[in-house]
Amino acid sequence: MRERVQQTVRFVVAQEGDARHAERTAAVLRELGADEELILAGLLHDRGKPAQTRLWHRIAGVLLGFAPRVRDRIARGESTLGRYLDHARRGAAQAEIEGRPARVVRLIARHHEAPRDADERLLARADREALP
Repeated sequence: MRERVQQTVRFVVAQEGDARHAERTAAVLRELGADEELILAGLLHDRGKPAQTRLWHRIAGVLLGFAPRVRDRIARGESTLGRYLDHARRGAAQAEIEGRPARVVRLIARHHEAPRDADERLLARADREALP
């Protein structure tokens, strides 16, 4: 957990961390030979995060991994923390409204879940490798 919190701090300190992470995730997917839909999912996977997200929201998200029922209850709310915790679902809903392919929507929605197929494993790998 200590390593995950330190990684979170490095991520937030980096200027425009979310945008750079999305671009890096897409670049890693390109390097791994992913197709255009998977690369698009990598580019859009974190877009549901609220702009007001602060370091403490991110750290709380890591810590709440140890209390999943509490995490789920908070994620149903409209606070910045709730929207941050629910960003995968919210980002997928946004992609669906925009008419993105169903595969892209599914990958965005599931990017914090245990991978079930090769696409999800590849996105998870790129997401990890794109972190600072």
